[in-house]
Amino acid sequence: MKNILLVGRWGKTHAFAKAIVENSPQKIELFCYMDKPNAGIVPLVRDYVLGDMLDNSRIIDYALEKKVDFVIAVPHMSLSNSLTDELVERGIRCIGPTKLCSRLETSKTFLRQILRETGQDALSPKYKVLTTKEEALDHIRSVEYEFAVKPAGVTEGDGVKVVGVQLKDASEAEEYIHEIFEQNIGGIAEVIIEERLIGPEFTIQAFVNGETVVGMPATRDYKLLYEGDKGLNTPGMGSISFPDHLLPFLSREEYQESLDIMQKVVKHLIDQYNEVFVGFLSGQFIKTPDGIKVIEFNVRPGDSEILNIVPILQTDFVEICEAMIDNRLSKLDIGFENKATVCKYVVGKGFPHPKEDMYMEIDEEAIKKAGGDLFYSCFAVDRHMFKPSPRGVAITAKGDTLEEAYRLCEKLLTENIKGKNIWHRKDIGTEELLEKHNLG
Repeated sequence: MKNILLVGRWGKTHAFAKAIVENSPQKIELFCYMDKPNAGIVPLVRDYVLGDMLDNSRIIDYALEKKVDFVIAVPHMSLSNSLTDELVERGIRCIGPTKLCSRLETSKTFLRQILRETGQDALSPKYKVLTTKEEALDHIRSVEYEFAVKPAGVTEGDGVKVVGVQLKDASEAEEYIHEIFEQNIGGIAEVIIEERLIGPEFTIQAFVNGETVVGMPATRDYKLLYEGDKGLNTPGMGSISFPDHLLPFLSREEYQESLDIMQKVVKHLIDQYNEVFVGFLSGQFIKTPDGIKVIEFNVRPGDSEILNIVPILQTDFVEICEAMIDNRLSKLDIGFENKATVCKYVVGKGFPHPKEDMYMEIDEEAIKKAGGDLFYSCFAVDRHMFKPSPRGVAITAKGDTLEEAYRLCEKLLTENIKGKNIWHRKDIGTEELLEKHNLG
């Protein structure tokens, strides 16, 4: 019997809980530390405790109390708060990067620095980091290319705003710069003015231990709120993957090129910083007319992208975790089904900043019986009332083709989730939207 502690409460954490409890052949006692009770995780665990995600002492005490074999730390705020470092100091094995490695996500400038140090500066768009509001305002008045405004810290997917998309013009860009500095958006007193890149975007997630980087199937996520790819940036409305584990616009060589970029970065962390990355690394890329470029890295699984992957994972997830911890990942053959997947999130009114509860009647058994996977990212107020956090629930459907997966996902959503104040993008997984993205 193994005891495992999960730290986190969003959809990706629920996906890991399902992989451990429902799909692993090993005998597991699962525990979870959350700040709020995820409605899908609670029924799966032997025990859980609620607390501050930044309270490392309490997390460590809970891990010691339950005599866990290892911890899977998911939230970026816990990782950047040295949770992994402190767990390891106490002799507790942990999947999750150290505080320094977490800077790949928490500081966009650190990632650009690493790319420069590894001779991969050409993978970055034109950009400039500004540390005062006045400097940023002066800079955007002088740039001669289309640009995006990015807080330098973590904003959960909805902080990047592009002039001509989320920002109407340079005047709105100036207003947003004022907001970033005055409201401390991202938690770092810096803003990045970055060249707008044109092309289809994609994500490659990987299991990582040191120099070993094992890629998962490529995914394409959709962050804009409304159908037709319009509206605000959000943490994510859904994502897709294909049976060949590539994407229509992404060749095998380009996939490997992207994975090599990630491998060079984690190897550099060892060579120059004496830091071994253990955990999940998510690379956000864009294919431009000038080749592959790096948008950003996340030091945790993508959400919703990992929800496409867990349902098609053929290798025992617990075994993969142990291989990452024990530095034998390179010896493990990790397999995935050759299936297309479509994942869609149901979100609440006002998303990405919902203020009202979501009323949902969910037929979980019917979804499971039809071959779908349901993932919660919210917590229950009562039987049918949920507080979004900030999203509601996601459904992932599989198929031999993308169209098959799309039709099943839509069917499961419309027939088995009824409610009020809820919304999902019906176009995710359609050929029309895919063609739009193939053209950038």
